[in-house]
Amino acid sequence: MMRELSHSARDWLRRVRRAGLQGLRAVSVAREEYRIRYELTACLKFKNAARFLPEWIEFHQIVGFEHFYLYNNNSTDGYIEALAPYRAEGSVTLYEWPDTPAFPKADEHCVANHQHEARWIAFLDDDEFLFPSRGESVPKVLRRYKQYPALAVHWYMFGSSGHLKRPEGLVLENYLLRAEHVTPIIKSIVNPRRIAASANTHHWLYRNGEIASDENEQPVETSRSTPATAEILRINHYWSKSLEDGEEKVARGAVDQWTVENPRSMNLWREFDRGFNQVEDREILRFVPALKLRLGARATKSER
Repeated sequence: MMRELSHSARDWLRRVRRAGLQGLRAVSVAREEYRIRYELTACLKFKNAARFLPEWIEFHQIVGFEHFYLYNNNSTDGYIEALAPYRAEGSVTLYEWPDTPAFPKADEHCVANHQHEARWIAFLDDDEFLFPSRGESVPKVLRRYKQYPALAVHWYMFGSSGHLKRPEGLVLENYLLRAEHVTPIIKSIVNPRRIAASANTHHWLYRNGEIASDENEQPVETSRSTPATAEILRINHYWSKSLEDGEEKVARGAVDQWTVENPRSMNLWREFDRGFNQVEDREILRFVPALKLRLGARATKSER
């Protein structure tokens, strides 16, 4: 074998062998880096969310997401048309996933098939918008957390803002009222190569007993973390939307077997919504001008 290699390659192999285990680790890291195509991606399971998907995708592209792994769970709306331009440009990988509940198999499929091409995968829902509390780049923020297997990000829960019918326009502009305090519940941005097993839709178990971190570099072992903070990264969770959306949410059901994210009764929806309309929060609106430009350009292009 050595005779078939160039002088430089033989020299490189000798240096690796002399370095022993440390050298092998360096080779492993270099190989991992070579295979990574995207710094930040998102994995989403959705059902009948076609009207919301372009806003969700365009927004996350603005804050630094490069690719989206989308799992359609028995939609009957126009999701194919809504996703067509993103699939054409290569920013969306779409899977038809009829199994119910979709979790955990869809998430596990995403990790198994894409762990080597994505440095980070954020597991989000179509009503969750993740962004930096300051600045505009999520990947830039994540650089400081690369030693951890995952970063836990907390929710701000947004309510209906009193809308009975679904209003025209952007979700980000229509729903500006939220709960007063950030919730202890988290969602995870993971290094998929360090995942050992799924736990629930909010967090994972990691190899070698590693533990996820919150934004303050405190350990997070479950789907809840206190004290809950959102000074660096946050998720606006537009849980309620309008009463009309709430009725559809209840009828649609949950993606797993135990979460209360998709309540099964309108009484529970109303109870939750009452607590999610306490404080006006306009922080995310700084992204709206760019978002409207992008959506407008998409519409113009599709009309040609």
